[in-house]
Amino acid sequence: MAKVNKELLKKLVDAGLFDNWKTIEEVVVKLEQKGYSIKGKQVSLLSQLLTYLCQEDILEREKDEKECWKYGKIGINSNG
Repeated sequence: MAKVNKELLKKLVDAGLFDNWKTIEEVVVKLEQKGYSIKGKQVSLLSQLLTYLCQEDILEREKDEKECWKYGKIGINSNG
C-alpha cells in the first residue's frame, strides 16, 4: 500500500491543490479521494510533512480565524 510522503504532497502542489488555502482536514479529504486512508496519528504525520514543505519554501502557512493552520503555495494572497 502506498504511503503518504513528501513526494506525494509535492505532486499535489504541482497539480494545483494548494493554489488556494487548504486546512489539514481538506488535505485529508483530497488524499482519501485518491485512495489514501488517513486516520489518527497519520494526521499528525501529514501535518509534519506539510510543515517540512513550508520549511523548504514550497508551501507557506498561516492561522485562520479558528486558530487552525492552513497551507498554500508560496506567494498565495493572504486574504484568499
